[in-house]
Parts: sequence; C-alpha cells; structure tokens
Amino acid sequence: MPELKNTFAWSFSAAEAFDACPRKRYWGVYARWGGWAPGASEIQRKAWQLSRMDTLPALRGKAVEKAIMWALREMQAGRTVTPDQAYEQIAKPWLNTCWTQSKQGLWRTDCKANCCLREHYCGQWNADQEKEAVTTEVANIRRCIGNFTTRVWPRLKDISPADEIAIGGPGEEFFMLHDVKINAIPDYAVRTADAVRIHDWKAGKPSEKHRTQLNIYGLWAKMKHGAVPENTLLFVEYLSDGKLAAWAFSEEELRETMEWIETSVAAMTGYLENEDRAGNIPLPREQWDLATEPELCRNCNFYELCKPELGF
Repeated sequence: MPELKNTFAWSFSAAEAFDACPRKRYWGVYARWGGWAPGASEIQRKAWQLSRMDTLPALRGKAVEKAIMWALREMQAGRTVTPDQAYEQIAKPWLNTCWTQSKQGLWRTDCKANCCLREHYCGQWNADQEKEAVTTEVANIRRCIGNFTTRVWPRLKDISPADEIAIGGPGEEFFMLHDVKINAIPDYAVRTADAVRIHDWKAGKPSEKHRTQLNIYGLWAKMKHGAVPENTLLFVEYLSDGKLAAWAFSEEELRETMEWIETSVAAMTGYLENEDRAGNIPLPREQWDLATEPELCRNCNFYELCKPELGF
C-alpha cells in the first residue's frame, strides 16, 4: 500500500478553526498526522486522539441527520413515518452506542472506532448535570426530527431519488480551486428541470456564517456539476425551530466566495515552510500563533497541549 501523504486541503470548518486559532490547525492537521501508526510519537498519538473528540451538541447534529435521512427514504418509498419511529429506530440506538463507548473509555484503545465526548474526557459533568444534559438533548433531537417530517418533508415529497445529486463522504467529496483541494459536503442536493437545490440541515441556532457555508456549496455546484449560480437555490433548514433561510446564489456571491477562500488559503499557506503547499510542511509549532481568549482555549480539544504555553 502506498504511503499516505498529508496534502494541503481547505474547507469551511478548517477556515473557522484557523481563524479562531492558527495553532488549532497545527494540532488538527499536522501534529496529528501519523498518530494512528504503531511508531507514532506521544505527541502524535495525543493530537490524533484529541482531534477525534466530539461534543454532545455535535452528536445531536449527527443523530438528527441519520434519523431524518432514514425518514426521508422511508417516506419516499411510500411508508408512513412518525418522529418517534425515527428517533427510536435510528437516533436512539446510535446515540446509546456512542454514549457507551465514551463513558467506558473505549477510545483509549481505538479512538477512530469509538466515540469520545469532550464532556466525559474533561469531567465536565456531575451525575445531575449529565442527566439534565441528556434529557435536554433528547428533547432537542426529537423536536428536530418532528420539524423535518412536518415542515421540510412537504417541500421535498415531489422529489424523486433519481433527481438527487450523489454526495460522497469525507475525503471523497471535493472540488479543485486552482491548485487547492476544497472539501465541501452538502447534506442534500437535487437537480430539477430548471435549478440545482442544496439543503443543509441545522440542529442548532441560526448564524450568519451559515450563508457563507451554503455559498461554498453553491461554488461546489458550479465547479463540480456545472450549475449556473442564478439557478442554484440554497436552503438552510433550521430544524430546532422549524425556520428556513433560502436564497438564490449569484455571480457576485460566487466571486466573493472565491476571493474569501483564496484569502483564507493564503493565510494558511503562510504557516508552511517556504509557503509551499505542494510540500505542505508546517513551520515549527512555536511559530503557529495561539489564541489568547481563555474561554476559547478552554473549550478547545487541544487545550491540554497548549496549556503549558498559555498565561492563564
């Protein structure tokens, strides 16, 4: 098997992490590389393990996506689905498995195959807090599934599976912008007679940054599927409250999105030896700037690795 190469790549989430703290990108992209291998150093192994940690809100989003996509397929097949069925059959078993793996610390022997919640790893809960957090998240997940079946499905029910655009998983779904691999994975996309429609499921609160994220998916539709910007419709489905943000992509937003990506890529490139993306060799750790906000740092997966250098 050929040796895996750590190639330079960009994504919306990578840009968010880098903007918050360049050092976070160092740990999450470079220091972790090879941390899965038997001969990995202690730092590599720790950075690899920490990079795979999840949070309870993140688990909420994944559970909701699994449940609503199952419900979508069932309803497309003409079967009646209730939110309770989707939760009990799909979301709950998956959540229970993740919870057990995290509580039992199974990630200590295999952090790729087993879930590790930051809340467990950092001991953030006592018994009462944990129970309250679980109760709150179960209610959130059930509400999201319910809003999908009652508010979103009626707008999707006339779409045939044949109209759907196939979307690959992490590492599979990307497009090239100049010489840079851009990772972009929309939740759901379809091609109708006169438009490409892209939907993104959100189980959390509305945010202005979601427009930027969906505009990147608009660029993905153009670069990978030849979609015309003005005929690309973007939908952010806020499942927690049943609200919707929708707009048509445009040539102006296309240009702005490309410029924003190019600026972000250039900033990341500045932390590479000789600013060489082809080589993709990071500068020494101490040259990667640290965030200086205590709350930001303490809620970061890599806090324990940076802690000796932080002044708080």
